[in-house]
Amino acid sequence: MALVDYDTIEMPEDSGAGLMPPYARLVEWVEAEVAGLNAEQLDYDDLSPENEWMWWSIRRQVSHVAWDALVFTHRRCGHLLWPDGDEPEPIVWKHHHLGPEMRYDRVLDEELFWEIPDLLSKMSIGIDWLSRLVAERSIEELRSDQVSIRGTYFWQYVISTLPRGAGADPDRPGFIKYNLEGSLWMVFYEQLSHIRTIQRLKQHQGLSPTVELQRVGYLRLPEFWGETNDNGPSMDRLPID
Repeated sequence: MALVDYDTIEMPEDSGAGLMPPYARLVEWVEAEVAGLNAEQLDYDDLSPENEWMWWSIRRQVSHVAWDALVFTHRRCGHLLWPDGDEPEPIVWKHHHLGPEMRYDRVLDEELFWEIPDLLSKMSIGIDWLSRLVAERSIEELRSDQVSIRGTYFWQYVISTLPRGAGADPDRPGFIKYNLEGSLWMVFYEQLSHIRTIQRLKQHQGLSPTVELQRVGYLRLPEFWGETNDNGPSMDRLPID
């Protein structure tokens, strides 16, 4: 089994360890950071072109983390979680997957899910799915599940934080090859980076962070920790020739 060590929040260099992320900690950390915040604090943002990291308020950061926990897991792991096709629908999938019927940009439908308890409830569903997956599947099975997708400059940059599990596809220029072990660590780091942004938004309002985050994964990169307000590389696709 792919064991979960709640003291380890970074992909171990030793591939023999077989450890997977402690997903439940993400829910704890989000809950801790938003506790006691009022609507003005939750909805504070700054749409200035030079402050793109502040375009999403704390509330929308939480909504994105919930969206990511649900949509990534449904898209990438559904064949393992629901092999018989009996997948649940805690949200309307066609309104949340990337595509023409998507209602909001990488956040949950704001007409249905706006209050923090509702967002945390949806996040917990996706996190429970991820926790179940790594408890039920062996590390060998996760590593054998591979996909090759068109790469972006952003993904090329962030996968540099992984010791294995994602890299340039040697057979397809402009594509990145992931196994499921790498993808599962990446979604953990993605959500962790948004918790760090919540902390930065609090600090910008004169509020103190609640959780002492370790600087692991994407947080090793200056754009994600907050050493700079500059954005990381874009989501533009890598050239294929």
